[in-house]
Amino acid sequence: MARLLPGLLHAVRAWRALATRHPATLLDVLEEELTGLPEALRDTWWHRYAQAVTALTPLDPARVLGLLDRHGPSRLPYGLRAHLPALAAADPRRVLRLLLTPAWSGVAGVHRLGRTALYRLTRTDSPELVAYGRTRLPYGDFPRLLRALPPARRHALYTAVREGRGAAEAAVDTGLLEALPRRHAIQEARETAARARERGAPAITVLTAESFLPVAEVRDRLLAATGRPDAEDRSRAWSLLIGNAARSGDPAAVTAVLRDMARLRNEQDPVRAAALRALAGTRAALLSEESAEHLDRVVTDAVEARDCSAGTRRPLISLALAVLAEHAATGPRALVDWSLRSLVRLSESTGRVELGRLDRTLRRGQERLVFEALRPWLQACAAKGDHRPVLAFAESAGRRAQDMTDLQELLWRAFRDGDVTAASGALLAWLQPVRTRDERVARVLAHDPSAADLPVVWRLLARRRTDLLGVLLADTPPHGRFLPEGRQLTVWVEAADVRRWVPRQQARLLRSLSARAADTSLPSHERAEAVTEAAGVPDGGADVARRWAASPDVEIAEAALAALARTDRAAEVLPELLAHAGGDRARVAVYAATQASRHVPPSRLAGHLRDVLRAPDAKVTSRKEAVRLAAARLPGPQAAALVTDVYARPGAHPDVRAACVASAGALLEHEEVWELLHDAAAGAPVLRTAVLRVLPLDLPEAHRARYARLVRSVAATDDTATALSAFRALARWTPWAAEAPGVLVEALTDLSNRETWHCAASALTEAASGSPHGLAGLVDALRTLAGSSADEDDDAGEGRDRPARQRVVALVEQLGGSGLGTVAARRPAALAAAELLGGYDAYAAQAAGLAAACADLAAVPPRLDRVTALAGPGRPALAARVADTVRERLESRGEAADPGALLAEAVALADHGGPAEGLMAVAVTGALGGREDWPPPWRALLRTLRRHPVADVRDAALEETTAYE
Repeated sequence: MARLLPGLLHAVRAWRALATRHPATLLDVLEEELTGLPEALRDTWWHRYAQAVTALTPLDPARVLGLLDRHGPSRLPYGLRAHLPALAAADPRRVLRLLLTPAWSGVAGVHRLGRTALYRLTRTDSPELVAYGRTRLPYGDFPRLLRALPPARRHALYTAVREGRGAAEAAVDTGLLEALPRRHAIQEARETAARARERGAPAITVLTAESFLPVAEVRDRLLAATGRPDAEDRSRAWSLLIGNAARSGDPAAVTAVLRDMARLRNEQDPVRAAALRALAGTRAALLSEESAEHLDRVVTDAVEARDCSAGTRRPLISLALAVLAEHAATGPRALVDWSLRSLVRLSESTGRVELGRLDRTLRRGQERLVFEALRPWLQACAAKGDHRPVLAFAESAGRRAQDMTDLQELLWRAFRDGDVTAASGALLAWLQPVRTRDERVARVLAHDPSAADLPVVWRLLARRRTDLLGVLLADTPPHGRFLPEGRQLTVWVEAADVRRWVPRQQARLLRSLSARAADTSLPSHERAEAVTEAAGVPDGGADVARRWAASPDVEIAEAALAALARTDRAAEVLPELLAHAGGDRARVAVYAATQASRHVPPSRLAGHLRDVLRAPDAKVTSRKEAVRLAAARLPGPQAAALVTDVYARPGAHPDVRAACVASAGALLEHEEVWELLHDAAAGAPVLRTAVLRVLPLDLPEAHRARYARLVRSVAATDDTATALSAFRALARWTPWAAEAPGVLVEALTDLSNRETWHCAASALTEAASGSPHGLAGLVDALRTLAGSSADEDDDAGEGRDRPARQRVVALVEQLGGSGLGTVAARRPAALAAAELLGGYDAYAAQAAGLAAACADLAAVPPRLDRVTALAGPGRPALAARVADTVRERLESRGEAADPGALLAEAVALADHGGPAEGLMAVAVTGALGGREDWPPPWRALLRTLRRHPVADVRDAALEETTAYE
């Protein structure tokens, strides 16, 4: 395996099986392949082999994580996101480090990590955890990160994350205060309230912070706020008052708030709903026996209100269920009685059961208490013919409904007495219990045979109770309540189920389906479905499909041909399918033959394919598919001989020859195939395009250099369309063809070439990111174009205007961000181009802009002085544009940056005294100072910049604001 796999890696598709049996070998080969690729091709590699890496991750997460760290893609593959818990368990610190990179930005948010991954990442304190917390603080998901830690560690992490940052804004982060331990939350709330009051924040904002203080300190102010004239303020105040009592952990405080809620009797529904939502979020353990009386009044007031809405009822139901779950076993009986009484009252008030998922909110067995409380009402509804409440309760109980005998009896009653809709729903729930399902379906058929028309019934008959199939297969349909007179029994039986039937039943099904297919009163699509279903029946299905394959009805004939490949005689029908290769049904028959060919030995398949390729009347598409099948299904020597024979045949259609070229990539071990490719590279445009369609990763490493030379030869063409395709392909093959960039440079620097230079420029920037000789070619092209004197002759002309400059600008735009690949892959080429262009006064703007767009802001030091030096003196507008570019990058979420290094860099730029350096310092200060909540060092630097000797710098610094009034 270790010897053969490197040469076969490009052809593997069954990654899971290979990873399970040979994980270490597969990882070794994948790592060797990826390590040898240039950075520009890494994304392509990851796109191709993401499934392989995903299959290996549970088996060796540490090695996969190392692969992602050293040679990762520009974006984490989607399949690997499900394995974040395994990666976090292998090395949490490394995962935290990777979460800070742009490639992992798609999963960097705490809400995207999942609970398991989050707990594993936070199991130990580390500098990486602090760094990750710093990045999440501005985006609001830091509180969830805190909640993943034990309470004893939360304040320490919060302090470490806040260290070095300025005071937060006046806004109150309630999620953060909820996550902190009580004593630390109180201290933070005091500081937040004082800061909000000092900055003139609205009174409700101050109250929000104060609601985290002890009850004795703030209760009177919160209670007074519930009487404000504005309804929205009252809503907020009630939520804060109830939340304050709940956070205290004191049952007496909660009871006092319940007593105060008597004031909600005449309130508007939005205010009442907000208060009840807050009450539903209170821990049920804080409710005492004294609370039952007040809770009763709250429910009564809400139900009797004329404007009572679903937004009011849902919190009450949630609260009642929470109380039942908490107190049913050992709690006060008064609370349990209130809970059951409230659920009945709320259900009766609306005529609906809206209990949510009882199997997820109640402990096992407590759903029976709810049912017993609701049973009189449910029975009364059923007696009136309304079975919807019973069905809704069964759905709420979930799987627990299967063990509730009385509920099951009500479901049977709903099936027996309800209308068709209610009966169908009841039967679906009544047949859920696995242990009794087989006996119950027999009872259903005994009561009403027409129920066999329901999917839930006929699926059970087809898969489980095959002894009862007589109802389905009878010549006379079982008409009744579910199958009215005049309608045929229509079922769809899977072929896998039919194979388990006895021959007698299979024959009856086949007879029934054949009759449906022959019934001209049915629509064509129903007859075609009958033919398709019949084809899956063993010992006879293939014959039915054969008969209908000659039908004059196109839909039925094509359905029969497609179904032939799925019969139990797929190998036998292959010649019949290929016989249609020259007819109107070739579009279906040939692709069905592709499926059938999997069951045919290669020794027989070769003859069938040869017959198709030699048939004079075979359609071009049929011959192309035959060529593809030969390359995919036949042994290598036999496939190579057949493909080259078809290609060399006189009068062969160009598209068929192109199919031979496209299929040759899997047969490169045979020299005659290379001769075919060389002929195609010098042949018609359609053949050359087929040569260019092959990608480097489609071939083994041993053949890539030779194939790259082939692509290079195709690029040397005078045909414009071929040249455009060749240039795009040549960029991908540059790492294996040192002479390839020369072709692109020649096309780009030839100023008489006005057709393909755009494509050459794009390909050259891609090549420069992928190989050293590509970078050398880019530098040569820029030097030639920047030093060209042709622009002097074509300056603002009628037909042309500085053609060399336009080519330089196009290259700069490609390198700066509009080209393919990641910024990291383009960075060496971009900085080399900026350095070169900086030596030409006419290209100072391009040089500075390119350096600003591609400078490594995460480097230590970031060397922004080089960027400002390229802008040069005497260009204030350029200096401002360059500074804005850097600021936009620093303010983006995906840009990694070291605040400490950038602070030192900004201080040095400010001390320089130049205008470009000063504007850059302002840009860095505005971006990082705002991100860090303006700590003292950044504010001191801003004060320095406001006293800068250059007026433009002073003006820019004065536009920054550290604290708003």
